[in-house]
Amino acid sequence: MEKRLNIFFIIILCLAAFLVLSQEKQREQSGVNTTVDAEISPNRLVVTQEYAVKSLDPALASDTGSLRVTANIYEGLVRFKPGTIQVEPCLARSWEVSEDAKVWTFNLRRNVLFHDGTPLDARWVESSIKRQTASKNNQTSYADFVYAPVQKIEVVDKYVVRFYLKYPFAPFLNNLAVPMAAPVVGPVAHDSADGNPVPPPGTGPYIPAGEIEGGILLRANPHYWASTPGVQEIAFLTVTDSLLQSEMLLHGQSDIALDLTFNDATRVRFQGYPVFRTTGLDICYLGFYTERAPFNSVEVRKAVARALDLNEVYKHLGLQQAQPATGHLPPGVMGSESNERPGYDQTTAAQLLNDAGHQKGLSFTLITYSDPRPYTPGGGKELAEALAKSAARTGITINVRAYPWNQFKEALQRREGDAFLYGWISDNGDPDNFLYTLLAPDQIEHGQNITHYRSTQLETILISGRNTTDMEIRRQLYAQAQEILNQDTPWVVLGHSLYHAATAPHINGFVLSPTGWHTLGDVKKNVAQ
Repeated sequence: MEKRLNIFFIIILCLAAFLVLSQEKQREQSGVNTTVDAEISPNRLVVTQEYAVKSLDPALASDTGSLRVTANIYEGLVRFKPGTIQVEPCLARSWEVSEDAKVWTFNLRRNVLFHDGTPLDARWVESSIKRQTASKNNQTSYADFVYAPVQKIEVVDKYVVRFYLKYPFAPFLNNLAVPMAAPVVGPVAHDSADGNPVPPPGTGPYIPAGEIEGGILLRANPHYWASTPGVQEIAFLTVTDSLLQSEMLLHGQSDIALDLTFNDATRVRFQGYPVFRTTGLDICYLGFYTERAPFNSVEVRKAVARALDLNEVYKHLGLQQAQPATGHLPPGVMGSESNERPGYDQTTAAQLLNDAGHQKGLSFTLITYSDPRPYTPGGGKELAEALAKSAARTGITINVRAYPWNQFKEALQRREGDAFLYGWISDNGDPDNFLYTLLAPDQIEHGQNITHYRSTQLETILISGRNTTDMEIRRQLYAQAQEILNQDTPWVVLGHSLYHAATAPHINGFVLSPTGWHTLGDVKKNVAQ
């Protein structure tokens, strides 16, 4: 008996040691090493999210959980207006662009301080960009994406910085609003006393204040250049279960619940809690291999597109975390207002098939992924089978072949099947990031234009959209681009993800962003309620 007790206590000690080591490892990765209490208070905003926070260093943070925190610590020259993908001034109070769209000059705000008291000037903008692009740990290459068009940077004077681009690139402004690679940081601090790295100071409304049980604590920046932060503290807690997030909200243990499922969002709405919903900056699409039969025929591509009743497909699947698309771009993206395309029409689909020589119907193989993705929460296989059921009414047989995600990408490289399901999550919310990236001829060799669709007319329009910064002209160009896509049908954009969140009734100023990360500087807690 005594021997059994000894073994039991040894096991307990081993488990305790394992937990301690795990916590120490998490602290090292986050770059914040002070542990504080996680209790709720009138001056603390408690935010729950599905994702863990991996790092607070903007050169390393590229995951959703980390970006949601760093977006409130660091700022760029410009930013997205809350709840939109409209670019507005941030650390740059204004900017000018040359007529050829190759020289961009930014005028910095005066009297902005980093968290350590260092004044902001143009030299810190230059050094921040060098730090981001030099980081070997930035595996996602977001910095390379943001600054790919940049030939050189010039510090004109203390408050003016100028970018010289290799080529005209109107989406550059949107690139600079992306927080994962465009933040301006101050002096890089030395390691802390215990040898762990400390993130560099930012200029944002909140400052890292340590770890809490299950997350990260931020404290208000008393010297913030804009309006005073709405609360004294923000606690970001990782709660992977949506139901638990909703329970914490309903029982007063949190103030904002992100990443809720539709069912949990509905449940808290019935209790009188404000619920928010927005469409993600992504697309799920059915792509055709346009260089070979049967989809080297425009009529056949159009026939499949017109044979798919997307509203019925999404309704049948009960996909409340996604919505059917009405065009080629997600709602809110410039050009999406002229996004309408020909819809479901079984009679037209049958006539197109007949005209293309498929009087006895059409059969093709569609490859897809079995895993869930943000734009296909039920998985690609489930969606593909629903599409096959819809197309069958018009005499079209879709043979679905599904793979796990990594094997699916290998199958895409081999160009298996006749068509494929895939998706794209935008980096900067510009229409160029969808249409040029996925359909321009020069993207074939880069592996992004998987359809191998080629259109000189579309290419000319998309390049023109890059060359001008006039928003109205760009809007007209992308409307023309979508008309060409309606005619050529190299793909069928199927749907977009939906985000749901909820707040306690006493929270004011929260805005759910389509980017997936949210700035909380203006969120206030009305403790009187």
